[in-house]
Amino acid sequence: MNLRQPIAFAILVLFFGFATVAAYRAFALAGIIIMTLLLVLFGIVLYVSFRKAALVDEMEVGVVFNRFNNSFTRFVIGPEPDATRQYNTYHTPNWIPFGRTLLAVNDPHYVRLKWFEEVRSRISKKSQTAKGKLENLRTVEGIPVTIEWKVSYTVDVSLITPKIRHKMARALPESSEKMIAGKAGQALKHLIELRTIQSLYGLGALHALEQELCQRLDRQLTQPVNLGFEPLKPKDISLGPIVVPKEVEKALELAHQRQIQAETAAGALIRLQQAIGSFSQRDMKHLAELERLRILDGKETKSLFVYDIQN
Repeated sequence: MNLRQPIAFAILVLFFGFATVAAYRAFALAGIIIMTLLLVLFGIVLYVSFRKAALVDEMEVGVVFNRFNNSFTRFVIGPEPDATRQYNTYHTPNWIPFGRTLLAVNDPHYVRLKWFEEVRSRISKKSQTAKGKLENLRTVEGIPVTIEWKVSYTVDVSLITPKIRHKMARALPESSEKMIAGKAGQALKHLIELRTIQSLYGLGALHALEQELCQRLDRQLTQPVNLGFEPLKPKDISLGPIVVPKEVEKALELAHQRQIQAETAAGALIRLQQAIGSFSQRDMKHLAELERLRILDGKETKSLFVYDIQN
């Protein structure tokens, strides 16, 4: 009930005024005392019934603590939307405002709390993102590289190992991104240190690195205890670009060009060998005759050239 509503406030004043006059007429001063005690009791009932509730929507989890000794009590997971309730609410527009407020106490998103409980923080059930950049990572050869990374993750408190629920209740609301960032950075550093600079620039290198990082990071979040994150998938990991010193990048480009040239020459040689291998014995004799004529023609041309110079 909302006391700011004029109708509700007027009804309360009339009711308690009438009750006070009736009590005084019936019991004199004792009636006033009894009425005061009833009002106090009524106020306590209202406080216990309406005050100790918290709104937790469908996309968040409430973290409940004991407000006296600061100990963790429980997680409150917001229920999924009720389509039937929403339909009924939509088709009852004629309720007076304070009546709707009174009935809202039965809303499933209002969490009933015990007298010593309170919702201290909330954890989002939506997909979240952690990202960063690692600089001066060293490959096997000791070459420094810089790489950007991004991880998409979702918190699921139902997966938390029971013995660490009280710790994660304090860590997840504010530090889930830092937890992912720390473990992703550590795993990526170890992976880069095991690779050569050539392997980081090969075909499909980033995709393979993302796959391996996903597996390592998922193990760190679930073993030996589950920290409360849904299993990661390769599509949740994004890496790149990889930046190396300019002189190293130029050297890699030259090496790549040489590799292409060597592959081209090797391919041409293989095709030539295949073409020669397809010749018959008669074709080989014709080629030998043509080569002999070419040699003779070259010698005659040289002889004529020397004779012209002498004359």
